[in-house]
Amino acid sequence: MNTIWNALLDQAERLRAEEHPFVVATVVAYKSPQSARPGSKAIIFPDGSIEGWIGGGCVQPIVIREALKALQTGEPKLVSISLDDSREGWKGVESHHMTCHGGGSLEIYVEPVLPKPELLIIGASPIAQILTGLGKLLDFKVCVADPDAAQTRFPEADLVLTDLRSARERISSETYVVVATMGPGDEEGLEAAAGTTPKYLGLIASTQKAKGLFQYLRDKGVPTEHLDRVTCPAGLSLGGETLPEIALSVMGEIIQLRRSAAETNAQTERPRSALPVMNDVALQEPPPASALSRDPVCGMMVDTAKARYVAAVNDATFYFCCVRCKESFERSPESYLTESAGGL
Repeated sequence: MNTIWNALLDQAERLRAEEHPFVVATVVAYKSPQSARPGSKAIIFPDGSIEGWIGGGCVQPIVIREALKALQTGEPKLVSISLDDSREGWKGVESHHMTCHGGGSLEIYVEPVLPKPELLIIGASPIAQILTGLGKLLDFKVCVADPDAAQTRFPEADLVLTDLRSARERISSETYVVVATMGPGDEEGLEAAAGTTPKYLGLIASTQKAKGLFQYLRDKGVPTEHLDRVTCPAGLSLGGETLPEIALSVMGEIIQLRRSAAETNAQTERPRSALPVMNDVALQEPPPASALSRDPVCGMMVDTAKARYVAAVNDATFYFCCVRCKESFERSPESYLTESAGGL
């Protein structure tokens, strides 16, 4: 293992410990001429910055864009950059045409590394204990919150809070929340979660009991629209009767929501994280189309905000990947104007 990868590995371990999202890009195959070799690696951050080496020229901006998409969908992919687009149409492969002047081909594996999704369980009931175990088994980061909660009762929990206000402050749009008080503390537990906008908010209670709780909170001034976000009774309709069966149905509903969201994101590539990001770490979207312009000479997409080579003709601005394209254009702009209308 070389020194550069040792340094990147140390950084990756630090980022994971601090629950920051990132992408690891690894060159797996190449065809000369290319400067990167199999095993060459880089870490790509949510702001589009990169550390390491997986190729330059037109390769790096393509890989960065695909890495940022991977952060949004949570899905790994193979990025193929070649002259013949030989992998066009393959599942799990993003195929791009090689526009670098030197030619060659590269295949780069792009893998997003995202923090575990967080499951916040409000309550210290027996079913809360079962949910804690299931949450850990399903690879969630589990937080239990209840004035009567203790780490000794929830040894599998990553975090135990006795202050419901602190629990409320943890809730983000990527948190899965289950109110599992089941008696003592129902009102306080539901009130702590009401008004937040988690990815999921479920209440383990009968419909009749929930009506009384909702009316109590409305009388206290909790807006009806906040209570409308609560799923009650929580869980899939599996016909469960025992506490483990009910807990299983709740986690099933959470998994269904999580995976269906990931499937939607993978199909539409909408700017939404498939896997939860702790502490509201923002994932930057890939550069919008308005920030990219096609080099009229070689066809490479250029980030206009970072472009070093720019030319203006007839009040239109053109962006280039390198000085050679710029000079070629300036020698005979009319030969390219029929193919390009300027910045995209």
